[in-house]
Amino acid sequence: MTTANPTADPADDILEGPRFDSLYKTVIEPQLETLEQKRKAAVRVFLVILMIGAVPIVAELLFVRGVPLLFVTIAVVAVVAYIPVSRVRMASKETVINALCAPLDILYAETKITPPAFDTFLSLNLLPRPSGKVFQDSFSGRHGDFDFALCQATLQQGSSKSEHVVFRGQIFRITTPRRLLGTTVVLRDSGWLDRFECPAGLQKVGLEDPQFNKIFAVFGSDQVEAREILDPVFMEQLVALEQAYAGEHVRCGFVGPDLLIAVEGPLRFEIGGMFSTLVDRARVERIAGDIEAVFKLIDQFKSA
Repeated sequence: MTTANPTADPADDILEGPRFDSLYKTVIEPQLETLEQKRKAAVRVFLVILMIGAVPIVAELLFVRGVPLLFVTIAVVAVVAYIPVSRVRMASKETVINALCAPLDILYAETKITPPAFDTFLSLNLLPRPSGKVFQDSFSGRHGDFDFALCQATLQQGSSKSEHVVFRGQIFRITTPRRLLGTTVVLRDSGWLDRFECPAGLQKVGLEDPQFNKIFAVFGSDQVEAREILDPVFMEQLVALEQAYAGEHVRCGFVGPDLLIAVEGPLRFEIGGMFSTLVDRARVERIAGDIEAVFKLIDQFKSA
């Protein structure tokens, strides 16, 4: 199976270099050209519905003068008008990602997915417990010696007007050949609040690296095993990863053979706006870069 490897010859990498060029020209670009015709048709429908919908909006402005009703009318017209465009956007995104993933033997699903090890993420305090949740963009496959599964998650707390996002980003489960006896969790350090974040059944693990301790708080069921996992090389890699994903609050947990990672940040793997041409190599390069970032993140944890 072909996998993306940052140390490999770019010629052997489907996500960049000559192989990417060939894949784009022979597979992806022809599909985007077909989808571009559908995009243009969908945009025309969008504009027609907006124009038709403008009639009752103008009538409300002139005669009804009901501001709340006006906002509702505008919102309904906009949502209905955008439905055909949204369908093309989803089809375009799925087409591009599947074309990039097929040579890598990676399975992709955009919606109706089961998040990997979600209950374990919650029990280890790697994610906040939500009142509402949305999962999208599931990837699963193998990179080197590791099986992996990931998806994008948006978690909310509260209800109605008080609802707010408490996590948005990617969650990973990486299954390694190594099987641990205990559980170790690395969370973002939040000072005196650490005692409230400690997962049930675990204890704080004291480490001697002051730079690492400024960023992360470590909890474990086996102090010796936790220190074996968090050796100086791995701690250095985790600090570098945190800096690379600045402000995105990387945290991870080690349970049996599984490494669980949550990376907070913007949603990735997006095709971009639908009011310009789809036949744009830069759109595909951005998604390829997001997929390659997955492999680079996995590589960061190889020494764990």
